[in-house]
Amino acid sequence: MTELLTAFAVLIAAPFCIGLLPALAMPGEKTAWRKARDEENTEAERKGGKGSFPWEKAPVSVCPAAVYAAGFVLMLAVFQLLSVPVILTQTWGFPQIVRLYSVFLAVLSAAGLAFGLPVLRGMLLDLRTLAAGRKKPSPETALYWALALGLILFQMYMAYTHAFFDGDDAYYVAQAVIAEQTDVLYRILPYTGLSTELDYRHALASLPIWEAYLSRMTGIHPAIIAHSVLPLVLIPLTYLVYFRIGMRLLGNHLRKTAVFLILVSLLQIFGNTSIYTGATFFLMRTWQGKSLLCNLVLLTAVWTFLQLWEKGKSGERKGKAQAGWWLLLCAVNVTAAMATTMGAFLLALFTAVCGLVLAVRQRRPGYLFPLAAACVPGLAYLAIYAAVVFL
Repeated sequence: MTELLTAFAVLIAAPFCIGLLPALAMPGEKTAWRKARDEENTEAERKGGKGSFPWEKAPVSVCPAAVYAAGFVLMLAVFQLLSVPVILTQTWGFPQIVRLYSVFLAVLSAAGLAFGLPVLRGMLLDLRTLAAGRKKPSPETALYWALALGLILFQMYMAYTHAFFDGDDAYYVAQAVIAEQTDVLYRILPYTGLSTELDYRHALASLPIWEAYLSRMTGIHPAIIAHSVLPLVLIPLTYLVYFRIGMRLLGNHLRKTAVFLILVSLLQIFGNTSIYTGATFFLMRTWQGKSLLCNLVLLTAVWTFLQLWEKGKSGERKGKAQAGWWLLLCAVNVTAAMATTMGAFLLALFTAVCGLVLAVRQRRPGYLFPLAAACVPGLAYLAIYAAVVFL
């Protein structure tokens, strides 16, 4: 029971609490059942919204799925920023990473609960709005959503009950086991167990060390964390991002979004046409950095750019009103480096292409500067790797 509670705290509660911080400035993420109107017109906002303290501010309507997804990516980015300096400088630094990261998770979660009160109040307001609504979904809509959820649960069940073999586990999962059992960071060669020099290419991607952290905190073996626990978290998390993308593309239409999720699920289930497809990585190598990059990180980047491209009263806001999306974009670039060293380059390239299109489409060249700043953390890891390899 203790293991389950700890896993819940680290993988569910902490990301949600941390996600309350960017949710304060993520326009365009209202729940689907709220009427299309400005929140300042509601009675709840007329009663407050001008105070200096969080409990005095107006409620902010943000979908809980968006809060959790943003918080999870931010949680991974924080681990990358904390762990890489320790990995590069300390051979037996794993206990220090565990202490530092645990403290930061606690502090950020507490900050999210403290400053994210307007988002929590908005969720309660949305829940009351949903409960008071007289209009019920049609049988067709309910059937589509039942099919979509059933397909997602089927993928989670198959990933949990089938231990898929993959040769890369001999390095990545073994590194997590070594870190958890010996406190040594990338100085033991997993194939032979002999000491070796620091492998900068793998050391800059700290995902195996994060899995070792989960193992240390929960008491669950790293191989079980990778093969059984993480698929139960990363698969539904990826579909939460798909859900928000579908709602954005389909005008917050619940029935169309359900059909969208069904089509995505079918493509994933029957996508094992080779060992290199994204669907194969998603369902059979969920715990690996390459899978995290191509399925969650890139998808979150697409979601972020879609919201930055949004036109209208929400999308046209500048400055602090869109700070949540810019923060999430920075976190995505850092998480890409955490997944794999090449991920930093791919996300920077993707950001450059999308940023150029965004600047031209919105006729705002100024967008290029914050977009370039969002790529700086990921490019820093590439610079470290290039300095070690070529100098």
